[in-house]
Amino acid sequence: MNATATHSQNTNTQAITMTLPSMQVNMDRVYPFAGKGGIKKNALQKVGLNYSMKGDYRINTVDSLFFKPEMFETAKAGIQHTTSANTNMKVLKYFTLSPSANFKEVWNWDYTNRYYDPTTGTAVKERVNGFKSFREYSAGLALSTNIYGLFNFKKGRLKSIRHTIRPSISYGYRPDFANKYNQQVQQSTDPTDILTYSPFEDGIYGRPGAGLSNAVGISINNVLEAKVASKDSTNVEDQKITLLNNLNFSTSYNIAADSLRWSPVSMTAGTRFFKDKLSLNFGAIFDPYQVNENGNRINKFNPGIL
Repeated sequence: MNATATHSQNTNTQAITMTLPSMQVNMDRVYPFAGKGGIKKNALQKVGLNYSMKGDYRINTVDSLFFKPEMFETAKAGIQHTTSANTNMKVLKYFTLSPSANFKEVWNWDYTNRYYDPTTGTAVKERVNGFKSFREYSAGLALSTNIYGLFNFKKGRLKSIRHTIRPSISYGYRPDFANKYNQQVQQSTDPTDILTYSPFEDGIYGRPGAGLSNAVGISINNVLEAKVASKDSTNVEDQKITLLNNLNFSTSYNIAADSLRWSPVSMTAGTRFFKDKLSLNFGAIFDPYQVNENGNRINKFNPGIL
């Protein structure tokens, strides 16, 4: 458990932000179904659970109200609980299947309410003191394996190069929780002019996730290693050198989307020099879709992609 109190003050704008306190609680992963002595042989015994909680009491005020009762009138308090469970199992001898599930619950001690004021013909926003909470969850499944390629050399100090490929395909699902908690209000003299808003829009930990997420993820990780003979003739052990620490490609396909289902392909790579004293990392993003004259993505693939 960790608890902190912070004070941030801007002398130009006279704005003050305080947390009294900010508290974090983390639980180490536990395996409730493990065998005697902590043995974890099957998928049930490998089920791991963890839990974390974060709580904040946050004050936003100005110099003129500091240490006055008014500084507490706009204070916000909230607690966020998160928990997850996962396990893994061997499938067809060479594959690892890893299911997981996540749950989050957020508590707020104030929320946003909007109501229609017929005298002004507008929707009025107000802050209401009172307890209000929301919950959301997600589930996923990942399938991965390792593929090894070994290239041997008969001449020179270079003995062999090993190429390790780690492909992975995953599936994730999260319902649209925003629609469950959103509310509507008339916002003009036109009865059909309806505004949809979230009671949690000003909450410390945000609002429920919007939009259905039903996606398949694909990633490939590559590692290149070399084995070379030592320069010292008295040393019989070969040296292992990392040629390419990582070369990763990843993308995803959103089944729930009506267009632009493929996300951009992300590429990252890195290597090390001078006995790991210098690291070089770089990355790139490749978008499979075309963009229009305004720079917006359109549902047409770039030439040569498909």
